[in-house]
Amino acid sequence: MYMFLNKYHSLKHLGSFVILMLCAYVMKGQSFNKEYIKNSYYDGTSVKISEDISTAEITELATTVRPSARQLRWQQLGMLGFIHFNLNSFTGRQWGTGTEDLSIFNPSKLDAKQWVSTLKKAGIKTVIMVAKHHDGFCLWPSSFRERSVKNTPWKNGKGDVIREVFDACRAEGMGVCIYYSPWDKQEPYGKLSYNDLMVNELTELLTNYGYVDLVWFDGAGIDPAISGVKMDFDWPRIYDTIRKLQPQALISGAGPDIRWVGNESGKGRFTEWSVQGVALEEADFSGYDNGVPLQAKNLGNINELKKFKQLTWLPARGGLPTRHEWFWAPGQRSRSLDYMVSSYFETVGQNSNLLVNISPDNRGLVPDSDVLLLEQFGKYLKAMFKRNYASGAVAKASAVEPGGYAANYLFDEDLRSCWLAPENTTTGDIEVELYGMQTFNVIKLQENIVDFGQRIETFEIDIWKNNVWKTVGKGTTVGIQRLLKIPESKTNKLRIRITNSRKNPSLATLGLYHAPKITPGPRINRNLDGTISIEENSKSVRYTTDGTDPSKPTALLYKKPLELPLGGKIRAVFESEKDDFFAETNKDFGINPKHWRIKKVENANFISDNNVATTIKLNVTKKTKNYFIVELPEETKLSGFTYTPPKGPSDGPGRVESYTLYYRNIMGDWKELHSGDFGNIDNNPIERKVNFKGKINTKAIKFQVNSATRKKAMAHVAEFKLLAL
Repeated sequence: MYMFLNKYHSLKHLGSFVILMLCAYVMKGQSFNKEYIKNSYYDGTSVKISEDISTAEITELATTVRPSARQLRWQQLGMLGFIHFNLNSFTGRQWGTGTEDLSIFNPSKLDAKQWVSTLKKAGIKTVIMVAKHHDGFCLWPSSFRERSVKNTPWKNGKGDVIREVFDACRAEGMGVCIYYSPWDKQEPYGKLSYNDLMVNELTELLTNYGYVDLVWFDGAGIDPAISGVKMDFDWPRIYDTIRKLQPQALISGAGPDIRWVGNESGKGRFTEWSVQGVALEEADFSGYDNGVPLQAKNLGNINELKKFKQLTWLPARGGLPTRHEWFWAPGQRSRSLDYMVSSYFETVGQNSNLLVNISPDNRGLVPDSDVLLLEQFGKYLKAMFKRNYASGAVAKASAVEPGGYAANYLFDEDLRSCWLAPENTTTGDIEVELYGMQTFNVIKLQENIVDFGQRIETFEIDIWKNNVWKTVGKGTTVGIQRLLKIPESKTNKLRIRITNSRKNPSLATLGLYHAPKITPGPRINRNLDGTISIEENSKSVRYTTDGTDPSKPTALLYKKPLELPLGGKIRAVFESEKDDFFAETNKDFGINPKHWRIKKVENANFISDNNVATTIKLNVTKKTKNYFIVELPEETKLSGFTYTPPKGPSDGPGRVESYTLYYRNIMGDWKELHSGDFGNIDNNPIERKVNFKGKINTKAIKFQVNSATRKKAMAHVAEFKLLAL
């Protein structure tokens, strides 16, 4: 059942009997009928659900589900790197058209070693490289299609980005993974012969480049509502190819091993269950989400699980583009350090994995600001985990299941050795006496998911203060790891109270850490009079308007509101000599909208009120392409625009998918200025910036919506900016 069963929690070295004992434990005490599934693509334990199953029965059944060896290895990684680089890096698009001229792919300074070292600075040990995105361009010299690096000017067609990245990873001792988009804007997508192409190209990738940790199939575009083409994928054949060529490799996305957490913002659920329901009855399920409602807030809830056909182990992963979007484009902003750290706690700290993406630019280099950010991020995590304040502690549980499950196993950093509460209980307390007074603000807990699955539903943390117990933190699910931030606490004793569990709970690890303070960034706002002010908060502020680092001594000292009628980019930080880590505020402003006249739409002011919760709505039908007009007080030289969609889940309000922008010339006629689309905007609903090829002088702009996402009849616009710099 498990490739890694070479020792057994506190009862060490039971050799060949361990699997039998584990199976016996799984079956122990079960009074209802169930069917354990042997899935040829999944070597963990999954179970079928009967139609008349009770709440009590499915609650216990859920605790029998176990991860596969591959999944356990994945979950223990915690954080992985992602690299997006291809033709989109030269066009500024997120989803390519598939018609780009291959001659544009000619990065002058491509340095895969720099990419990998940047991710390593963040503490990442495994890298996922995009080998083929939706446009069908291959970053390796494929023998099966012409749209590949072999037909580009880069290295005279002799280059191989995949080999360079994989060689760089292995030189740094890092694992390698492959992203391959099932959706393809090239022929023969939509025909059965496309399955042959997928198998042939995957065979190249999985035989010519050595050991591969994971194969990623993006779910984007598989839905014909997005791609416009129905494709009958031969998933069993595709999966079988991977399992035969790289049996250890996980299959993510449109695959059976890992699921998407439901957003592309680096955010996870506070309550995250790895045990999930699957809508299909067959064991060898395939496809994008296997019937799992990926964006449901109560995903894995017992009442929801009863609606499915089987239960399986399906851990979550979240994605975090360092530059807000996956591929590099001019004018993008990097994330802040505090956002990166928050994402880490909300994913890695909440039973999910985090994929940190870098976007090399059109030179083939990771921008300096991103290198600095990931270096700071890595230093922060290293500082936080530098010392475990639980070292030297002793623990005593209120009750223990017989067989060697002592509470003191919480300190040996072994996922298999654990405390286990007695059978037929769903609560339990562990009192921990620390090695003297300790100060900490982060608590790490882990369950023994290998032997007992995921069980804990709620828990609370108390510290001993002034001779009484004081509750300082509460949490829900634990799983592979829960990192709970609490107020800074100084104590010599703490207590873990498991207040509810699906079955007698287990805990494998306790860690106590101190997360360094991050000095917050100042608030930046445009005032009603059009000036821009920066919060001072009794501290001096340094800022720049040219895109350079505001923490440098050469940055300007803020003294009064700024006059920026044409807008610009402002980067600002509080001056601090004591704090090692600080957050930067990075904000782009368009042309001052104070004197705009916006026509042809209701609630026109909503597009310039700096509030993404208020939106204008434009009808989009085959007969009508709605638009709005912005009239400027004087002729202005424009360089681009930004569109901000409404926030919310991908299946929420319709967002602008394709558009055409017009300008009014000196004769008063409308002339087309720019047309395009916002790829992946439902899954990544952030501000999108579009730069014109050249500047245009005009007094009026017309923004026409040609289509809304998911073919909806209504497109929403939260914010719209015109750029002049």
